Amino acid sequence: MLSKREKELLELLESQDDFLTVKSIATKLGVSQRTVHSELKQLEDYIQSLGKYLERKRGVGVAIRELKESEFSKENDEISDVYNTVTRRISIMRSLLFEETSVSFNLLSETYMVSKTSIIKDFEFIMKILKAGSNIELKSDIRGTRISGSEVDIQKAYLQFNRYILSNSDFYYEDTISKKMNLLEPYYGERIISVCTNILYSYVRDNSNVISDYYVQNVLNIFVVLVYRNLNGKHVQENQEIHVYDDALFFEESAVRILHKAASRLDFSYTNEDVVFFSQHLISNRFESLPEENIDDALVNKLIMQVSEALSIDFSNDKKLEEQLINHIPPMIYRLRSNNKTENPFTEQIKTEFTLTFNVIWLVLSEYEKKLGFSFNEDEIAFLTIYFQSAIERAKVNRKILIVCQMGVATSELLMNRIKNIIPSLDTIEVASVAELEYIDVEKFDLIISTIKEDIPANNVIFVSPFLTDTDIEKIKRSGYQPSDIRQMKPLLTLHHLKKFIHPEFIFADMNFSSKEELFEEVGRQLVNQEFVTQEFISGLSHREKLGGTDLPSGTAVPHGNPLYVNQTVVSIIKNKKKFKWDKYYVDIVFLICISKEDTLQTRKILSDIYSMVDESKILKQFRSKTTREALLKNLGSEHNGTK
Repeated sequence: MLSKREKELLELLESQDDFLTVKSIATKLGVSQRTVHSELKQLEDYIQSLGKYLERKRGVGVAIRELKESEFSKENDEISDVYNTVTRRISIMRSLLFEETSVSFNLLSETYMVSKTSIIKDFEFIMKILKAGSNIELKSDIRGTRISGSEVDIQKAYLQFNRYILSNSDFYYEDTISKKMNLLEPYYGERIISVCTNILYSYVRDNSNVISDYYVQNVLNIFVVLVYRNLNGKHVQENQEIHVYDDALFFEESAVRILHKAASRLDFSYTNEDVVFFSQHLISNRFESLPEENIDDALVNKLIMQVSEALSIDFSNDKKLEEQLINHIPPMIYRLRSNNKTENPFTEQIKTEFTLTFNVIWLVLSEYEKKLGFSFNEDEIAFLTIYFQSAIERAKVNRKILIVCQMGVATSELLMNRIKNIIPSLDTIEVASVAELEYIDVEKFDLIISTIKEDIPANNVIFVSPFLTDTDIEKIKRSGYQPSDIRQMKPLLTLHHLKKFIHPEFIFADMNFSSKEELFEEVGRQLVNQEFVTQEFISGLSHREKLGGTDLPSGTAVPHGNPLYVNQTVVSIIKNKKKFKWDKYYVDIVFLICISKEDTLQTRKILSDIYSMVDESKILKQFRSKTTREALLKNLGSEHNGTK
C-alpha cells in the first residue's frame, strides 16, 4: 500500500507531461532531495506494475512514461511496419510464455523474414517488457532460448505481457476495457477470462470498500494469470517473495473464497502459497483515501439526499454509505479534473444489472457538473452505483436471488439476462455453480432459481430450464415470491408515471433520422422553442453520449441530460422508420428524458415505466407497428393534452 507521501509524489508525476527535476519535486512536496530519490526508488516497481516506467535523464529530471510499442520500435537498420513488429513480438512472447518452448534466433529470422539483428532487438524489447518488476531471465543452450525464473517472477512476466497487450489495444479494438479483456482470450481462453471477471465482479460488488477503483483492473489481470498457471499445474513456492501484512487474515479469507470459486468452476487445485500470494496482491492494490477535510461533507449529504428522493429510499442514516462516499469522492474529483481516466472492467455488468440505480445516479450528478467544472463518465458512475446498490441491500428494500447452474457461468448469463427482464432493477442476482453450494448460506436468499435438479437445502427453490421458458416464468410468479415485485406483462395503459410527462407535440412517428446528432438537433430545437429546456441541455446530450452510450440491445435508447437546464419535465418519444447505429446497437425507438430539478422525486418512477416498456419485446413490436402520432399516443394510453 502506498504511503500518503508516495501517493502525492505519484500524482505529481502523473499530472506532468514533461520532466520534473528532483529539486523541484522536493520543493513542491516539502521534503529533501535525498527523500525524493529514496521514494522514487520505492515507487519504481509499483509504477511498472501499472504498465508504465520511470524515464530518467541526467540534468533534465524524471517523468512517467507508458510502456507502449511506439517507445521501442524505432528500428534503424530497416523500415518496418509497426503493426507487423507488434504482431511478431507478441508471437515470440506467446511462444516463450504460453507454449513454454525454446526458440531459435535463426529460425525466428527465417520464419518472420527479417534480419537476425531485428530478432535480437525484438528480444531486447521483449525482456524490457517482461522483466519490469521481476528477476526473470533468458537462458540459452543447445535447445534454444527460453525464459527462466521463480513462479512469482514468471507470473509477473505474464502480468507485464497482459499490460503490453492492453496498452497497445488501439491496434486491434476499441479502447474500452470490455473490448480489451477480449484481447486476452486467445492466450488464456474465453472461459478463464469469463470466470475470473464474473467472480471478481461479485467480490467487488459485495466488498465495495475493499478493492479501490484504481486497481480493480490490476487485480483482475493478476487473478487471470494465477488461475491460468494453477490450471497448468504451476504454483507459487513457499519461499518466493511473499510478505506478511497486518491485515493479512481478512485478505487471505477473501483470497480463499475467490480462488475456491474459480477452482470449483474450472476444476483445478491451488496451494496455501498461492492463497498468500494472491492475498498479498489484494492488499497492495488498495489506495489510501484522501483526508476527510479535502471534501465538503455537504456535497456528500446532498448527493445522498437527492438519490434517496429519486429512488424513494431513505439513505440518510446509512453511515457506511456516507463513509464510503467521503473516501471515494475526493480522488474521483481529482481524477476527473485532471482528466485521468480510470477504467472500470465491470461497467457493462453494472449498467445491465443495476440499470435503474445507475441512471438515477447519473441524472442526479448531472447538475453538479457545471459547479465542479468537469463531466462524469460511466466508469465513475458505475463505481458509485456499487456503493448505493450495497446500501439498497442494507436497507432490505430489494430481493436477493441466487441462480444455480451446472458450471455457474455458461448458461447463467443467458438466464440472468432473461430474469432481469421480469424482476425489478433494484434486486440483486448472484450466480453459483453446483460445486459452490456447499459453501453458500442459501438461507440469505429470497429466491433460488436452479437449472439443475440438485437437492438444495432451502424451501424457496424453483427448477427451470436454462432458457427460461414462459412456463418457467409462470413458475416464478406462482412461487410465493411477491407477485407485485415481478414485472408482469402489463398493458401500457398502466404507465401512469410516464404518461403524466408525455406531450403530444413531442411524440414523433415514422421519422427519418440517420444519427443521434441529427435527432438531438431537430427534437432539441422544438424543445427549446417551446421553452421546455434551454440550449445548454441539448448541447449537453451529445457530450453525455461520448461518456457512455445510452442505447440498449432491444433497439432502444434512453438519452438524458442535465436537470439544471430543464424548465419543465417532459419525455419525448421518437420512433424512426429504420434503425440507425447509435453507439453499440442499432436503434429505432428513443425515449429522450428531460427531468427538471423540481421533479427529482419522479425520476425512479419515470425510468421504471420506460424500462418496463423496453424490456418487453411484444410491447416494442406493437409500438414499432404504429405509423402515426395518434396511434403511438393511443398505444401509450395517453390521449390527453400533455398537461400535468
